[in-house]
Amino acid sequence: MGQPIESLDRTVVGDVAIYTLDRNLASMATRSFDEAPGEPGPDDFAAILAGRIFGADPEIDRVYVAANAVQVTRSAGWASSAVQRIGAVIADLYRFYG
Repeated sequence: MGQPIESLDRTVVGDVAIYTLDRNLASMATRSFDEAPGEPGPDDFAAILAGRIFGADPEIDRVYVAANAVQVTRSAGWASSAVQRIGAVIADLYRFYG
């Protein structure tokens, strides 16, 4: 249940991967996470996403969510497999099963 988020663009600049999405995740607010949040509320989608991204890759240093963009900083740089793995985590944010 739930539709996957489509990534319209994936750009890597140095240690930062920028995912531009087909929907707004943070409204007009911006959110920054230097670690996985402890107990995000059930409707705090930016915090839920940050926790999942940190959980998917131990090399992640920072997650920044602004409107329809997610910037992820990775200390080890970005191999294409890591870009794909984090993209899949983002795409599945609203998937409950399946």
